[in-house]
Amino acid sequence: MADVYVPERGDRYHLYSDCKDLASGQLGNTAQGIGTYTVTPMSLDQAEALSRTLCRTCRTTALRP
Repeated sequence: MADVYVPERGDRYHLYSDCKDLASGQLGNTAQGIGTYTVTPMSLDQAEALSRTLCRTCRTTALRP
């Protein structure tokens, strides 16, 4: 099981595979004719080794009670 989800583009990682920002990025690329990109499940340590930081939307969602 993956700890986080890392898109091939960008500098963030996501806690949830259904994060709205992750989906929004995919839709934006499709609308621009770029196509979708790969999202790789991996451990938090691996994502941080790639210098990725936590998505703000995921951070806010995780902090809610």
